[in-house]
Amino acid sequence: DAAGMLIMPGGIDPHTHMQMPFMGTHSADDFYTGTRAALAGGTTMIIDFVACPRGDSLMDWYNKYRAWADEKVCCDYGLHVIVPQWGDKTANEMATLVKEKGINSFKCFMAYRNVFLLEDDEMLNVFQACRKLGAVAQVHAENGKIIERKAEQLVADGIRGPEGHSYSRPEAMEIEATTRALAIADEANCPLYVVHVMSAEAGEAISKARRRGQVCYGEPIAAGLACDNSSYQHTCWRHAAGHVLSPPLRDPSTKERLWRMLATGELTCTGTDHCVFKADQKALGKDDFRRIPNGVNGVEDRMSVLWEKGVETGILDPCQFVAATSTNAAKVFNLYPQKGRIAVGSDADIVVWNAKETRTISAKTHHQNVDFNIFEGMVCHGIAEFVISGGRLVVDERQLKVTQGAGRFVPMPAFPPYVYNRLEKREAAKSAGTVAVARDAYDGPVIDLKAEQERQKAVAKEQPGAAGGGGGPEAAAENVFHRPPTRGGGRHMQESSFSLSGAQFDDTKPARSGIRTHQPPGGASSGSLW
Repeated sequence: DAAGMLIMPGGIDPHTHMQMPFMGTHSADDFYTGTRAALAGGTTMIIDFVACPRGDSLMDWYNKYRAWADEKVCCDYGLHVIVPQWGDKTANEMATLVKEKGINSFKCFMAYRNVFLLEDDEMLNVFQACRKLGAVAQVHAENGKIIERKAEQLVADGIRGPEGHSYSRPEAMEIEATTRALAIADEANCPLYVVHVMSAEAGEAISKARRRGQVCYGEPIAAGLACDNSSYQHTCWRHAAGHVLSPPLRDPSTKERLWRMLATGELTCTGTDHCVFKADQKALGKDDFRRIPNGVNGVEDRMSVLWEKGVETGILDPCQFVAATSTNAAKVFNLYPQKGRIAVGSDADIVVWNAKETRTISAKTHHQNVDFNIFEGMVCHGIAEFVISGGRLVVDERQLKVTQGAGRFVPMPAFPPYVYNRLEKREAAKSAGTVAVARDAYDGPVIDLKAEQERQKAVAKEQPGAAGGGGGPEAAAENVFHRPPTRGGGRHMQESSFSLSGAQFDDTKPARSGIRTHQPPGGASSGSLW
């Protein structure tokens, strides 16, 4: 009975990290507890990331993630793949993943040196490969090298608490990296999806690129739309550390600007970057913020938080809410109309949404496998009263009725029309303006650099006072000026008296013990001004 409620497509969270190996530990939610929590909040599909360590095989880690997930997931899922290095093997594995394994997106990191960070030329190679394969390139945009230097300096200055995490990753580092990634993607003519946009100025950079016609998308996350950096100043270490994620939360004014960009379509999808760690795991960094595992919750709370902060405030209407939480992600990653839509032939992923009732978010009552919630105490309108996943009733009057392993892997085909239809037209138009100029061939002389170098050596030997030659001050003085005198017979004032030997033109003159002056600097020491 859906009387008085809304019926909408199930949510799609395009950014999660279940049981991810990171900073020496694993994120606390595995594919069972994480997808179970997702369904409780009205999300019926997640897209997780294959986190392949540097030096390992992308295929091996894809297979590992499939083995982890297939036996545990309660809802459908897809996979992105992180690319930690570039080479022929990586290029070949990317092609296999796209053509045979249902992968259509690859993520590059501009942070975490020696773990995930790619240099600019490596990113260009990945973007070009994505373009050729019909995949979507993703980027974590932060200037990791400068962040590393700033973090070292903060620790040296005695700042070791969670506030140091925020100080070390200023907004400028996200803005710079986002702008650079957009430029590289534009050069490769590759579609770019910027994950977890936390800076309003970074969002503006994406918006400007879109207005120029570039095919790019920005993804704010629930944490950045509802929380701010004041939590890093909290006197409770656990509370402050519980908000550590990268990029970090920004100042309170950022949230409103991100919401406006989401409402106007300048930003496209909403995710969570759900990557939770319990208190004892966060405590790895109790003496050094650089060792705090990065990540926050959100997969269960995203739908309610966005409804409360977006729809209840009048920033979004219900249709825009559905687009931002489901349909746009389905289109970008080529799941539409299988997902993100209620229609005959589409998957039966449906949420009966009670927009009138409220719930209070709390770590004591949530289903996420973590002892902390960054939205703690937030009262939200919008509750998933009933959830149907793949035709199965998995939430019945707010009660979970999930089955481990009931979800399935959903392949995401290459060349999503929502992305590539416009990109191909844009590429054709761009190529039309790049043509060779017809001109007569140059048939004049070309300098012989080797012969010129030999000539210069010969001249140096003939002029012992010249740079690199021998001789004393007299020889240097004779050779220091090369231009002829002016018409009046004076030295050419554009000529330099500089010599690599250190000799000066007046070295042959005797030194003077002093200089008599009638008006020294500052005026005479005696006499009257008048």
